[in-house]
Amino acid sequence: MRIASLPEAWRHAEVPQLPAIGPHIVDEFARTIYGRTPEGGQLTDLVLRSRDNSVLDGAADRLRHHAVIACPLGNLELDTITHLPTGTSSAPVVVALNFKDNEEPYATVLEAGYAVLTVDYQQIEPDDPAPTTPGVRALFPTKTPESWGAVAAWAWGLSRLLDIAEHLDRVHTTNPVVLGHSRLGKAALWAGAQDERFAVTVANGSGCCGASLFRHPGGEDIAAITTKFPHWFVPSFSTYAGNENNLPVDQHQLLASIAPRRVYIASAEDDAWADPIGEYLAVVAAQPAFAPNGIGYHVRPGTHDLLEEDWLHALDFAKR
Repeated sequence: MRIASLPEAWRHAEVPQLPAIGPHIVDEFARTIYGRTPEGGQLTDLVLRSRDNSVLDGAADRLRHHAVIACPLGNLELDTITHLPTGTSSAPVVVALNFKDNEEPYATVLEAGYAVLTVDYQQIEPDDPAPTTPGVRALFPTKTPESWGAVAAWAWGLSRLLDIAEHLDRVHTTNPVVLGHSRLGKAALWAGAQDERFAVTVANGSGCCGASLFRHPGGEDIAAITTKFPHWFVPSFSTYAGNENNLPVDQHQLLASIAPRRVYIASAEDDAWADPIGEYLAVVAAQPAFAPNGIGYHVRPGTHDLLEEDWLHALDFAKR
């Protein structure tokens, strides 16, 4: 961790009393917060719909695919794009969902030697408690009380992007990176905890139910997040609103569950809703689970955003 870059007040922040890290912690997170990701959903057909050989920001080729994923009650179809660095026959891959569109430039990342495989997150599951067009969760059998929420569906989608990457030319899946920002940072952490193929998991500004501790007072809490986004989690999670100290888990355990694979957490000083101090303290609490250089962290000035410098710090960590 870059301790020297921490704001002075953070250096004196104390880690609150936290639950111990047990052997079945991923299962407990599934039961309590994210829901149980069902079995099934396989990549059955990968069609190269078009190849765009144009240069993006002077740095990359683009490769478009139409992926068909067979689920128990129907197919999910995704339109993905891979941004490829020029002059490289086989680049390591970062899989990441995006909020806007597949055309967001990744020039700086590509200059660092990584390919980026991405898709609009709402192609996987709409970000709506009552979607007019159902997503992947509707393609699996009847719900149970611990059925997966939207965050878990997006995490499932990140694993499917890694499946797609294994079929692509000029990309290799040795030590792949999964990366997300904000709600997609929560999904990246849950994907990293469940899918052992991800060598490095990166969460930027992931906040409540991401990297931030529930037991650190600050930022978004369970009451706020389950009121505005009830579809993200199992319904029973809302019973812990205002009762965080009785929650059987806390987010340092989620980070630790990814060890011995590696984790990188990024915060912004003025991103109060994401509770950056709580994110930092979760890294401190999880650190004993990791080997040296197994978990990394940075905080930068600014607010809630995913900036080039966040990408570059994370990929520098991944390369090490």
